[in-house]
Amino acid sequence: MEGVQPLDENVGNAAGRRFQSNKLLLVAAVIQGLGLLLCFTYICLHFYASQVPPQYPPIQSIKVQFTKCGNGTGCIITSPDSDETMKVQDNSIIINCDGFYLISLKGYFSEELSLSLYYRKGRKPLFSLSKVKSVDSIGVAYLAFKDKVYFNVTTHNTSYKDIQVNGGELILILQTPGGFCAY
Repeated sequence: MEGVQPLDENVGNAAGRRFQSNKLLLVAAVIQGLGLLLCFTYICLHFYASQVPPQYPPIQSIKVQFTKCGNGTGCIITSPDSDETMKVQDNSIIINCDGFYLISLKGYFSEELSLSLYYRKGRKPLFSLSKVKSVDSIGVAYLAFKDKVYFNVTTHNTSYKDIQVNGGELILILQTPGGFCAY
């Protein structure tokens, strides 16, 4: 009976193997549990994130058109899109948020004129162009709450007829969101 081990030795080895097997199953169960917890957390966070409103309001921007200008007054501006975040009031664009704005001004005029784009009474204009028949300008300016962007047009002709504008558009886009805003 050399090949057969005594009963006492078999019992001792079996308990050690059983303990290692149980330990391995316990580690695998813990890893599976952590994986399940991680998946559940990801699903909950994804669901919660879709219900949270964005941190910042929509970017302030407007695109207005102008098709007619009067001598000594300004250009009549209209906003074709009523869903714009900025509004036209009394032929001016009302600024609701402080910050730097990208300003694009384009248009072709029926006669030579001087054009100024203002943002506040008593201040220098944002754009001031003299004796032009077309304009295609881009600039950046700091505008503040309650500023009003508007045109002033002067013709060099003595007639007071309306000046026709072809492709006239003015675009303002806030470049630095997160500052003071009033709605």
